[in-house]
Amino acid sequence: MSSEQRMGSSPPRCEHKCYGCSPCEATQVPTTRDVTIQYSNYEPEGWKCKCGPALYSP
Repeated sequence: MSSEQRMGSSPPRCEHKCYGCSPCEATQVPTTRDVTIQYSNYEPEGWKCKCGPALYSP
């Protein structure tokens, strides 16, 4: 695997996603979808844009 390839998803661009709040940064958060979990230590995560305590969809 080359240095440019990564496993998993990459962070979204959060420019203009936090409705004027700054800094607006990408952060990984646990997903709340109904998922049949086969492994006890598996916790699916997704990306959100975060500013202060608020989370926004990318």
